[in-house]
Amino acid sequence: MVINVPKENHFRWKRILLIKPNYRTTGWDYYNVDFPPINLTYIASYLTDLNVKVEILDAKVNNLTHKQIKKKIQKYNPDIVGISVFVSAAINFCYDIAKIVKEVNSNCTVVFGGRHPTFEPDETLKCNEVDYIVRGEGELTFRDLIIKGTPEAVKGLSYKLNRKTLHNLERPLIQNFERIRFPARHLTKKNKYKMFTVRLETIETSRGCPHTCTFCTTHIINKGKWRPRPIEKIITEMKMISHNRKISDIFFVDDNLTANTKRIERLCERIIECKKNKEINDFKFFAQIRVDSIVKSPHMVKKMAEAGFWVVFIGIESINEETLKEVRKGFNFSKVLKALEILHKSNIIVIGNLIIGLDLNATEMDIKKEIQFMKNVDVDIISYCLLTPFPGSETLKDLEAKNLVITKDWSKYTVFDPVMKTFQLSPKSLLDLLYYSFRELKILNNWRGIASRIVKTRGLIFVLNPIKLISLINSYLKVRYLFK
Repeated sequence: MVINVPKENHFRWKRILLIKPNYRTTGWDYYNVDFPPINLTYIASYLTDLNVKVEILDAKVNNLTHKQIKKKIQKYNPDIVGISVFVSAAINFCYDIAKIVKEVNSNCTVVFGGRHPTFEPDETLKCNEVDYIVRGEGELTFRDLIIKGTPEAVKGLSYKLNRKTLHNLERPLIQNFERIRFPARHLTKKNKYKMFTVRLETIETSRGCPHTCTFCTTHIINKGKWRPRPIEKIITEMKMISHNRKISDIFFVDDNLTANTKRIERLCERIIECKKNKEINDFKFFAQIRVDSIVKSPHMVKKMAEAGFWVVFIGIESINEETLKEVRKGFNFSKVLKALEILHKSNIIVIGNLIIGLDLNATEMDIKKEIQFMKNVDVDIISYCLLTPFPGSETLKDLEAKNLVITKDWSKYTVFDPVMKTFQLSPKSLLDLLYYSFRELKILNNWRGIASRIVKTRGLIFVLNPIKLISLINSYLKVRYLFK
């Protein structure tokens, strides 16, 4: 369908503000992590040609209080505000911001987007201050809303009308995804995003995942599809990021970067070539990758290391074969051990995550044995979390059917607060086991190996940089204090 774009003075909403709330979790935020709001920069990229004014307010990276957020809103005076609910636990923070917006201007339209409101639209719209919800991908839905000036017939939109909640037709996934616009990074360029003390940017090379893990919603919100972007588009994006010489690292935010191992090999070859020709900066890379992809293609891992990959996240989830099969993880634990061996041969640091509560029949002793077993597994940084049945997941439906969900207070859906029980363990027992894992595994499972790999991938100067060293020690002490 072709939508006629009205002239500038005919837009209902001329001043658009997109907000990332200042919600901080108990987990990775203690490791000095601040990611760019790539979802908002993608949405903004579909508005910049409409001759409307668009700004992004990242309250998280700037650590803004509600009072400071209110002042920013007053100063900008938006006609419409889009708020990103980037995790379920942040929903109350988002409601607070919606209330602030209405306090400043009761006529300002408030729109929520993200996975949580996508799967819980009726509940989210019960908040008086929330006018519309963008379900699923936001780029085209929000653009259509701005162009039309009314929620009627905008696919992918839910809204309230005369005290009734209306859900428009689903919006199909973006067609020709390979041609998706570049994120509007110029709207966040003043912010200092980082991870592990390094300045970074994020790139999405693909969207979705071909796997169907029961506790995950990625395959559901992407309708079972995995859509890659062309390698040359990714290289072009790196060239654009290279204009900022302070950016040393890039985090690939793909849910499954290595879904096509040959594609990643080709991407790495182009990165190596472009670095050699000084077309892009000497970036280092973080990514989430799958165990089975590593084992399937050790050559890909070698190429990744040559290209500059130095830290990867892998979902181990459990050492129990039956549990891995039950949640449709797609590999067995022997492959985890093989993957670790392959990654470490290339001096890549591995952060592995496991989930307590995944096996509903596991006893306290079973889980303690697993934690003790993991002491001898060569994962550089091990993190345990609690099974959390997020909205939209098969796990939530399954646990509800078994009467194992104890609360739907979304603020507790942090993966560090118990929101369920199992057939064998109470919520308190699950929490006790989580803290048992923190005490036993010491977070840094192999600090000598980590130090060696950092020296080999980043150089001795990086390790001895006093600012980075102090920051890392400070983060570590904060985490240790929390876990005690």
